[in-house]
Amino acid sequence: MESRLPKPKFSAKKTTSSISIATESVLQVPEPEPTTLKDMGKSKSGESISKVTKENKPPPSKTLSRARTVAAISRANTSSAVTKTAVKRPGPVTNAVAPKKPAIRPAPKTSATNTTVSSKKTVSGKSLKPTTAPPKPLPTKVSKWDWKTKFEMASKDLTTLKEAQKEMKEQREELQSIIDGYKNNEIKNNEKINELINKNDKLSGELTELRKDIEEITEKYGKTTKELENLQVTHIKTTEFVKELQNRITDLQNLCHEMDKDRRVLHNTIQEMKGNIRVFCRVRPRIEKEMSKNVCAINYVDESTLEISRADGSNSVSCSGKARCNKQEFSFDKVFPPTATQADIFEELSLLVQSALEGYNVCVFAYGQTGSGKTYTMEGCDDPELEGMIPRTVRHIFVQMKEFELLGWEYKIEASFLEIYNEHIVDLLDSQQKIHEIRMVDSRGTDLYVTNLQIEEIHNPEELHSCLRMAQQNRAVAATKSNERSSRSHSVARIRLIGTHKGKGETSIGNLNLVDLAGSERLRGEEAARTAETKNINKSLANLGNVILALLKKQDHIPYRNSKLTHLLMPSLGGNSKTLMLLNVSPLDDCYNETLNSLRFASNVNSCKLGNIKRSKTMIQNKNI
Repeated sequence: MESRLPKPKFSAKKTTSSISIATESVLQVPEPEPTTLKDMGKSKSGESISKVTKENKPPPSKTLSRARTVAAISRANTSSAVTKTAVKRPGPVTNAVAPKKPAIRPAPKTSATNTTVSSKKTVSGKSLKPTTAPPKPLPTKVSKWDWKTKFEMASKDLTTLKEAQKEMKEQREELQSIIDGYKNNEIKNNEKINELINKNDKLSGELTELRKDIEEITEKYGKTTKELENLQVTHIKTTEFVKELQNRITDLQNLCHEMDKDRRVLHNTIQEMKGNIRVFCRVRPRIEKEMSKNVCAINYVDESTLEISRADGSNSVSCSGKARCNKQEFSFDKVFPPTATQADIFEELSLLVQSALEGYNVCVFAYGQTGSGKTYTMEGCDDPELEGMIPRTVRHIFVQMKEFELLGWEYKIEASFLEIYNEHIVDLLDSQQKIHEIRMVDSRGTDLYVTNLQIEEIHNPEELHSCLRMAQQNRAVAATKSNERSSRSHSVARIRLIGTHKGKGETSIGNLNLVDLAGSERLRGEEAARTAETKNINKSLANLGNVILALLKKQDHIPYRNSKLTHLLMPSLGGNSKTLMLLNVSPLDDCYNETLNSLRFASNVNSCKLGNIKRSKTMIQNKNI
């Protein structure tokens, strides 16, 4: 029985094919491929991740055949009629769009962070490993009508894609943090670059200045080199000239040394012509408290002669009771009136100091009665203009030493201060009491020394002045009728001058004795308490006169050992010496008799002519030869 429905315009066979196509299109869900960071880095923006190249096609359908019955044939005809007119409604089609790969540029390699973005490096403690999807099971054959299985497969694929998207998001955040770190580093690096640019500018400026300086120095170097060459030429000429000058200097030094020898000989000859023992007489002026007293009538005939008489002009009586002439005349080597200064006296004494520097023994002693001005003449006062013979001698020695140094001489000065009190030697520089004896230096007996005597080496005048002041404080003095502070002992300042000429291998030793004798006086009733003291003073002065008279008569035996004073002064009173007596007299009429005694004693000394003296000269080994 045929169906009443109109026949469809298309055949069932074609419909079946269209439905199968639609079904296949629904079942063709793209499978996500595993995405890696390397693949993401290579993808471009707007480009899909991947395209499905393969589709899961169901197996071809097969037609199953049954045994046909009448009912089945009728049903088949009915269904076929319906099929011809109805179109099967396709199921929902889901077009799975593959997610696009993010445009991620690979991280640059920097030295600051030392980070390289790769598939095997870590960023922020997380590894950037490629996200690999779990292995996909092999597609199973699904019937095209099994929508549930197809849905489950699509859900699994969607879940996989979401997980992949989540991982990509995390990777994106990590990469963003890396980018932010790079930006911060870029800012810091830009700041450092700016600093380095500024430093570079400064260094460039300094380099420019240094180049200018180098150019200037180069120019100066060229000029200096030329000057050096000229100087070298000049130096060669100068060296030759210096050698000539050195030869001339050597010749002149030899000539000066020979001339100095001749000068010393001439100087000694002049001193011998003046007398190896000389006597200067000095008349002191009155002091303020003596202005009311009468003075003797003293007439200065010339520079070396004076006449003296009493103030009233009466004649004096001798020891035999005979009357003497009113005026008595005395001659000396030099006479200094009351107006003479300390400098005038030292001008004559300086010639003898010069002899001591040249190696001769010199003795200068002040003689006179108490209160005649002996200590003032020898020591003076603190005022430089009133300095005595001892301070002036010291200054003169150091001045002459500098002149002798130009001739090649070097000097060493040794000084000691002692006094002879009651025939005992006392060291004025040592506060401890010791026993001092006079002994010979050698068997020849040409020089003496005192045992246990403190000897100071002098380097400048101030040191010697301090020793002199100490000696003045320790010296024995007492008040007498003639003087409130009378010297009761013989004070001796011993200065030893040792000169050495290394170039010529010579040495000279000169001894300078500066003696301030105790005052000669007669005993008075109120001074009887010092009888022994006065006797010893007068005895030593008398022995000094006996020694001088023995020298005058050229006796074989000279009584040097009769007193400590003459024994100590033996080298300065004998033949190898130059002696100067400074006679000090008072102008007062009350002291007329003592003045006459002093003048007579000094006149006898002046008449004593000593023999030719010899210079103490020693040859030493010249180490420079």
